[in-house]
Amino acid sequence: MGYLTLIEVKKRFAAWRKMKHHREPIPSELWDAAISLTEKHSICKVSKALSLCYTTLKKRAAAAQIKQSAPPLHTTQDFISLDLNSAISAECCIEMEHHNGNKLRMHFKGKAELDLQSIAESFWNKI
Repeated sequence: MGYLTLIEVKKRFAAWRKMKHHREPIPSELWDAAISLTEKHSICKVSKALSLCYTTLKKRAAAAQIKQSAPPLHTTQDFISLDLNSAISAECCIEMEHHNGNKLRMHFKGKAELDLQSIAESFWNKI
């Protein structure tokens, strides 16, 4: 959603209030629009202009701020592409670990004539 002005959001709230049923909760899109306004205007000004409860808007704005600044629960790891089909000589150890705890360790000495890419793909697809 692009930046909306206070007047635009006020019009959206007015239109919704004309169409809403008795005691229908404010849609999340309207809350999001109201919260976005608190980046440019005070919570007091936004709550008064949109006829919203100051405390509720303040709590929702704080929760949105925390959600934006919080690190993701599951961080994705960068995938490193290896040419596993090329001949491996000398000694090689390949270890893979999934965040759920599953592990795969492959240890080779000398030249490995295995399709290592298929083995690795099989491991990740079975998780």
